[in-house]
Amino acid sequence: MDRERLIDEILMLLPVLARGLGRPDPSEAGKLARRGIPVDPTLSPGHVQVLIALGRGPHSIGRLAEAVGVSPPAASQLVDRLAEHGMVERRPDPTDRRVVQVDYVPGMQDIARRMMEGRSRKLREALGRMTDDEARALLKGLKLLVESFEGAHGEEKHGSHR
Repeated sequence: MDRERLIDEILMLLPVLARGLGRPDPSEAGKLARRGIPVDPTLSPGHVQVLIALGRGPHSIGRLAEAVGVSPPAASQLVDRLAEHGMVERRPDPTDRRVVQVDYVPGMQDIARRMMEGRSRKLREALGRMTDDEARALLKGLKLLVESFEGAHGEEKHGSHR
């Protein structure tokens, strides 16, 4: 796997890891807001993953669902919320009118690109100090961590305890 693909995969895992670790409580969000740091508690890690995926270009709902690891109806709900926030829009696919593409609204692409470039640069710098084997091991470990969080969420929903 090349470095750019590895960086993309790690970036996609980070919002899921954040969900697994839990959101900041409302008092923490308030402290951030008072410092001038915008906090939108209505955007979930799944919303962030959709925005990351769209950084690679327009996607159909099916492709977004696959990229984020959710069902197409769940991806559609994520897109609905982002559209309500004025961040993305649905457009007919110019090559196949039956397909709807999701993309950033005009102007949002540049904002999102700058945000992702900053995150990618930091990740690239950190991974630059690792060998390819170490970077792949990190990705494998992050995926295992995500799986364990997802397993714990399933147990919580079903009332299971360890």
